[in-house]
Amino acid sequence: MLKTAVQIKKIVALVIAIVFATSCGNRTVFKEYRTLDNNSWNRFNIQNFDVAVQKDDRLDFYLFIRHHTNFPYDYLDVNVTFYMPGGEMRSGDYHFELKDENGKWKANGMGELWDIELLIRKNLKMKKEGVCKLRIENKMTKLQTPGIMEIGLVVKKASE
Repeated sequence: MLKTAVQIKKIVALVIAIVFATSCGNRTVFKEYRTLDNNSWNRFNIQNFDVAVQKDDRLDFYLFIRHHTNFPYDYLDVNVTFYMPGGEMRSGDYHFELKDENGKWKANGMGELWDIELLIRKNLKMKKEGVCKLRIENKMTKLQTPGIMEIGLVVKKASE
């Protein structure tokens, strides 16, 4: 009987931990990563993403980049175009600094790999339900941008 009570307490504690872990702090509503051929992003390899949204959602959009230590630039230039469910279009050029003032990568690293989420748009309110389409274009000056292994999009509920 005592053994059963201990087991029940362990199960209840596990269930509470799972509920707490899944309900608190997870604001991510969309995440998709794409591996690039030859660890290089060609200027004409435009990345398109479709994000299902609800009316009145307030969302933060992040560009995810996984790059190699030998990435030859301190920055990344991209153009991002939003096609909203109601037909509205917003487009902008972004210049992301990838190193700090000391020349160190701003990303999280493990070995030769570096991951970083770069804020594209904060607190974007959806006026209609539907699909928000994003088009992400490499705007670097050369045809190939070597050292980029993955491109992705992460969308999170905006923090209050």
